[in-house]
Amino acid sequence: MRSIPLFVIASLLILAACREPPPPSPAPEAPPTTETPPPVALTPTDAPPTASPTTAAAPLQIQAIIGDGAKFQFAFKESADVLNFQTARCAAEAKGDAAKQAACLDAVARESAGEGIRFEKTGDKLEWVSYGLDKDGKEEIYLRAAIALLDAPADELHFRPVGPLTGKQAAEIGSDKLAADKFLIVKARDAKTIVMQAPLPKGALVYHRQ
Repeated sequence: MRSIPLFVIASLLILAACREPPPPSPAPEAPPTTETPPPVALTPTDAPPTASPTTAAAPLQIQAIIGDGAKFQFAFKESADVLNFQTARCAAEAKGDAAKQAACLDAVARESAGEGIRFEKTGDKLEWVSYGLDKDGKEEIYLRAAIALLDAPADELHFRPVGPLTGKQAAEIGSDKLAADKFLIVKARDAKTIVMQAPLPKGALVYHRQ
């Protein structure tokens, strides 16, 4: 590699010495501040709106729902205990024949469509009435009895018959009244739906106001 001649180096040094000194470099700009500005206090008009308190729903009053003589139609397919019982019964009778089982359940559903309950006032007495439709579509009384109301929550009716049971099914019960320590419960699910707790296999029976 060829070396650079000494005179070239000397000439460069002379030229460098004869130059005017470079102007002073401008002062470096201050780096941007990263400090967070203090929060601005919110005035009442800037403050976010506060959520209004939720109004608690008024408890259901079953006395108002059942009314005087209001009819409640039985909902067979919504009453799980009796639906399961009838499904098992129809399956046993059908012996594996799906069409027969379906026809059996359809027959139960049609028959139960006319069934219902209501509460009627006779003088100062309140009566519980269970009814259905006969083959001509006319109402027939299954059970009727004067009842005594027991202490219960506002959305429930606790009662027991206090007199003789009358109606088509009265003889099947085998007594003119329920035992003194037994009572029935009807609970309001919503403003048009009640559920009556019956002994198994019926269980929880769902009714819709007509």
